[in-house]
Amino acid sequence: MYIFPERLAPILFQSLSLVRTNQVDAVLESPKSQQLFSDTKTIQQHFMKELIVNNIEQCERAATTWTSFQTNTFDDKMFKSRYGKYLMMTRFVNYLECDNSFLNGEGIRLFSNLTALKVLDIGEGAVFMSNFELANLRYLAINAQTLIYSPQFLRIVPKLNRLDLFLDYGNLPSLVGIRPLIQQFRTFSQLTELVLLLNNPFTIAYLDTIKLLETISKNASNFAKLTIRYIRRNNESTVDQSGWELYQGRIGGKLLKVFKNLTDLIIDISILDLIKFDPETYSSPVLYTDHLMEKRITLVDEVVVGPNIDSTTREIAGVIIRHCQFTHLFFQYGESIEESHLHVLKLLTDFVGWLSNGHLDQSRNYLGIRQISLEKCWSMTDDSLLRDMIGSSIKSKSESDLSALQKVYPWTTTINNSPRYKDIDSYNINYVEEAGLSITDSRGYFIGVSDQDADRPQFTTVDKKSGIQTINMEFWSGESSLLDFEQYSIRQRRSLLWG
Repeated sequence: MYIFPERLAPILFQSLSLVRTNQVDAVLESPKSQQLFSDTKTIQQHFMKELIVNNIEQCERAATTWTSFQTNTFDDKMFKSRYGKYLMMTRFVNYLECDNSFLNGEGIRLFSNLTALKVLDIGEGAVFMSNFELANLRYLAINAQTLIYSPQFLRIVPKLNRLDLFLDYGNLPSLVGIRPLIQQFRTFSQLTELVLLLNNPFTIAYLDTIKLLETISKNASNFAKLTIRYIRRNNESTVDQSGWELYQGRIGGKLLKVFKNLTDLIIDISILDLIKFDPETYSSPVLYTDHLMEKRITLVDEVVVGPNIDSTTREIAGVIIRHCQFTHLFFQYGESIEESHLHVLKLLTDFVGWLSNGHLDQSRNYLGIRQISLEKCWSMTDDSLLRDMIGSSIKSKSESDLSALQKVYPWTTTINNSPRYKDIDSYNINYVEEAGLSITDSRGYFIGVSDQDADRPQFTTVDKKSGIQTINMEFWSGESSLLDFEQYSIRQRRSLLWG
């Protein structure tokens, strides 16, 4: 009698989305008026009918079972029928996707054992009145505005292991800001990972952004992974952003203190370029040993242009890598021209060469990078082939093609894609001491030849199994949340008629 709920139910009902039937709309970046798989209202109605009507009608004691859905039965608010305690499918759901309306109703109370929740909706500006307890929740993805106006979620925040936060300053009143959230992190926090998604790159310099990162770094002793990305799709603002206070001074020093404690940092190049340091930070020497702890930094650039990394980007990235002593460098890129993989590989190896021997002052050179990895994540040709495959499956009436849509993820590829599309190439690095290496200035111009020994990096390919896709899952996890928030949590313009 207990075989089904104890053995099968945790597998069958582990994950549930009340927002969409698959990730196709997010992957295709479909306008809301053209979404095919995200009819939230219909999905919720179907779910509640299946849960309450169909299942209860088949129960031996349907009348008693109904009491599980009443808020005060027999003057006991905690009363649950046997169905509510042991058999109801929501008891076995660990991961849930929902919108604001589901949080405002009684539905969320049915999911008592949730460990992961993703709220896919635009920011909610009214206080949530529903009362629910999610004691086991360890992962939350949510719009900052919704979080600020939800006392229940704010209380849970310090207990989370991971928080994916869409910080949309364009729709968040500056009088309230994110101070209630910052306040929750002023005491001990269990947070280990933060995925911070900004509405534009410049908000990295807002005072509230800096305070949030500082407070988490100070009070979350196990905080080790940080992603800072920005929303790429147009997002309409409903509030005047001029009310937000900028950090007074160079933000680089504050961020460097946060980055030093991390084992994983993922950051957009567009955000990286806005980080400024005090002049002495660029030239200050850094001591390191040959036995560095493995630490990974991932740079994200959707459109690579130019033969070299921009000198500003190079200097900023160089400071962060040296001072934080990262050992593995990942580069997630999109190609602006076809067959640019070798071009990007040269760009990355030149950057490592500059890190190791690009300064006349030997104390500024850094030999800590042990491995580089590059992955082509965006390509006009490859993206088009993927869209064609998805489009063909949508038009097809065959059950196999339609079921294949359930397996479409942001990192999905087709057999027709180029071999390096969404597949990592990695290279180990050894340093060889040589004399007479060329020296260039900050703009990349040749200024002379070194008369002292310098360390030149040598790169060897990391072998991997043929035909098996290898991806940077730390990156794609954050990219998946970014796509979801872009699809469901931004205010898309209803019409383009008025410019």
